[in-house]
Amino acid sequence: MWLLSTDRAELHFFISPESVPEPGYAALSHVWDEEEQSFQHLQALRADCALSGHNPRDLVSDKIRRCCELARQQGYAWLWTDTCCIDKSSSAELSEAINSMFRYYSLADACYVYLKDVPTEGAFEPDFTGSTPFRDSRWHRRGWTLQELLAPSVVFFLSASWESLGSKFDLATQLEEATGIPQSVLRLQTKLADISIAQRMSWAAFRQTTRPEDEAYCLMGIFDVNMPTLYGEGRRAFQRLQEEIMKRSTDTTLFAWGRRFDFAQLQHTKGPVPSGLLATSPFPFRGCAGLVCRERTAGHKPAIARSRKTGCGPITFAITPHGVLAHIPLVEYRGWTFADLGWSENGRRVMLTLVQRTRGDSDQSHPTYKICGDHRLVRMPAVKHKGCSLLKAPSMRTAWKDIYLSHRPAASPIPSSLPTIPINHCVAAPFRFPERRIANFARLANGSLESIENAQLPWHGDPPTTFTFRISTVNFLVITVGRCIVPTTPQCVKDGQCAPMWAKMQWNPVGATALSDDVATHDCASDHITDWQDLKKTFVLLPDGTSRKSYKYFTLSFTRCPLSNSGTLVLDVSIDERFSTRCPCRSDSYSSRSSSTTTLASVCAYCWGDVQELSSNLPYGDILANQGKLEAQSVVVEPSSSLPGSPPASPSSIISFKRIVRAIGHCSRT
Repeated sequence: MWLLSTDRAELHFFISPESVPEPGYAALSHVWDEEEQSFQHLQALRADCALSGHNPRDLVSDKIRRCCELARQQGYAWLWTDTCCIDKSSSAELSEAINSMFRYYSLADACYVYLKDVPTEGAFEPDFTGSTPFRDSRWHRRGWTLQELLAPSVVFFLSASWESLGSKFDLATQLEEATGIPQSVLRLQTKLADISIAQRMSWAAFRQTTRPEDEAYCLMGIFDVNMPTLYGEGRRAFQRLQEEIMKRSTDTTLFAWGRRFDFAQLQHTKGPVPSGLLATSPFPFRGCAGLVCRERTAGHKPAIARSRKTGCGPITFAITPHGVLAHIPLVEYRGWTFADLGWSENGRRVMLTLVQRTRGDSDQSHPTYKICGDHRLVRMPAVKHKGCSLLKAPSMRTAWKDIYLSHRPAASPIPSSLPTIPINHCVAAPFRFPERRIANFARLANGSLESIENAQLPWHGDPPTTFTFRISTVNFLVITVGRCIVPTTPQCVKDGQCAPMWAKMQWNPVGATALSDDVATHDCASDHITDWQDLKKTFVLLPDGTSRKSYKYFTLSFTRCPLSNSGTLVLDVSIDERFSTRCPCRSDSYSSRSSSTTTLASVCAYCWGDVQELSSNLPYGDILANQGKLEAQSVVVEPSSSLPGSPPASPSSIISFKRIVRAIGHCSRT
């Protein structure tokens, strides 16, 4: 490994972290800036200073210099940082460093976490939403910083001015709120290996990496696995990570990703969609913080009797060309097949739903099953039948079997061949929404394309084109692009100019037989694309029945096609998920719409007016105007206070002040 000398910021090579002389070395954890000094930069600077006689430490970036000075003051002669202590021009050295990075941080005597976006004064002072600058720091949302928090035993947090904010032990409460990691882990009272795989994965669910491969590579040390790094493989890296974990661990919560449903909901499922055993990214583990594996509990008795008739444990998995060969207990109940892998949540048993058995190849000796993608995790009812527990009820059959499980991740939610979109094949079309961007949006939204309507040529914009995505079993998300039927001015008609185009996003309930009426209508004051700054607009969409710890912000952005002389606009949609709420222009009120089917708030892309979900029990999740001015005992959105063109506020916009305070307190705790 390469280390920086803290007196001169010069790189020196050591065989291993253990070979560094006492008192050891310190490490730096930070969020990368756009411009960072690399290994080659420091080597060139060292050569230049050897001729000029200057100290290289005086010429390096302020971040490296300040960290070297701090480490020197605390008695450390050596410093490790991931920006310049890895020769990234060598693929072999880069792979070795990535596989060893958790070890580098764990063997460091101290780790300095530099929070560039956190001031010293008011770092822990909450705003009106209950959030703090420390909790809002980007450092908590980056993928690589997770292991940099967990691996070192001594971690010091530093503000933007390099002043101490506290240690990992001191700030365990604040860190748990920001990251979801239990205080017992942060205070070294619980070993990382004692935490279930699903719970560890949930810590990374909302973290972001620049490259998709790093979603897997940044977690290798947390799960104590090593594997070659192959940049260019995309999310196949995360599948390889799970396969390596499967080889080393008996913890079956690796497969416990996705939403949980009650058995009663499963009864209404029509035509379950099969999926794979493994997840495509850490995001599906976002709700697994409370899931535990009963088999890991000390003194736990097996839930299923292991007799000679049904076979015996333990549960085993082996990867084969046919899939994962699993020796597991299968449960047959009311026409459904489940795999009982020993999971529980809040005292209720959770099982893996299997799709109807399929006939395997002639050379397979065991049956093949796929996972039910729509309702993969089911909470079994905690009832008794005639004095017996559910699992011993006469209608339930349990047996240990050897089966094949399809372990490949589910195919992309967008079919390999999308329906033909005529407007995408014409250079002079008024707008285009490229197929690749449609597929990317569906993947980011964890949904699937349901339908595309009114995309034929010639395109007049009335009726508008609709792109409908199934995001969940609750709602559709609809992107609508049309043309205003009324020109902006009479002069436009005289000059033969086209009416302006408009676009918007909103929810449409799954149960509706057709798109709601307001999908085809628009607000001229806010939906005209040419009126958006930089042709961008951000929507905060709150579907019914959600209970979220964070919000997704959907940004519609249009760019002008350089190949078109007719002003063709190319559409793209991006998603950003945030935990905190802060609006730079709090004096501005939000434009909100509330009805029995949808709630929508929109803010400009530059404002990024974040909206905190107050509570899952608020009517339709309404967004309040003037959130930052809670001076009265109640908040009332008067119809006259709505922006031009906005519909009157619904009665559900009248929410008591006490309920808002309770909800904000709930959100700040979660």
